[in-house]
Amino acid sequence: MTIPPRSLDAPAVAALCDANYTESARELARWSGAEGELIERDGALLLAAGSDFPVSSNVAIRLDPAADADAVLDLADAWFGERGRGYSITTTSSDGSGEPDLVAAAEARGLLRVMDSPAMVCDARLPDGTAPDGVELRVIDDAQGVADFVAVNDAAYQSLGMPAGVIAAMIRAPHRLLAPHVQTVVAYQGATPLACAQVVLSHGVGGVYFVGTVEAARGQGLAELVTRTVTNRAFDLGAALVTLQASSMGEPIYRRMGYRELYRYTTHTRFV
Repeated sequence: MTIPPRSLDAPAVAALCDANYTESARELARWSGAEGELIERDGALLLAAGSDFPVSSNVAIRLDPAADADAVLDLADAWFGERGRGYSITTTSSDGSGEPDLVAAAEARGLLRVMDSPAMVCDARLPDGTAPDGVELRVIDDAQGVADFVAVNDAAYQSLGMPAGVIAAMIRAPHRLLAPHVQTVVAYQGATPLACAQVVLSHGVGGVYFVGTVEAARGQGLAELVTRTVTNRAFDLGAALVTLQASSMGEPIYRRMGYRELYRYTTHTRFV
């Protein structure tokens, strides 16, 4: 007897995308090696990566929508406070609610809204891209490739307000980025890395993260090229769909490629 595949309606797609996003957050703690910490308790996920920067590298996520908002924030304030760190808490509208109780509680405690990002989905493989003359795409498979990936993003993300050195501090166990469920593509001109993107496979889907282009190489379509490449790599490896959370710089590129907005993530940050 053949069992028909389970259909993926909009709530199921959102749940899978949200699960991949949460798993990618767990990866950050793992990639920080001995400097990374991760707990899941009382309906919340808390992680501290190798940097004390409060955005992206120190994160709280409510896993159980029934968990009391103030209790989650009490836990986060205490846990990160013990480490002398600020943190960011991400809320999602993937279930249609937008977690208004958690947003209200965070803002009542003085956490500042720093990001409102669309969660976007690609439903099918895209046409392959073509690299400009002199540019070569490589799937990284060694420590030097990881170092090039880190260098590109450490430079690129400064355009979004991230201080220099944060991404390097977060990746202290580079061998973990070479696991088969993590696929990273870097665009090179000769030996010089110019752009990169990464896809993390989990829960039967792919999630695109760490898309970046060094400032001197922008305007050549490299961000779209590497994103298109890792998107297709995820589909080729069996992903049912591919998701990403778009920055203001990346959103129009992804829409043009064929990604569509499904819901949104909002990030509030406690600075210390």
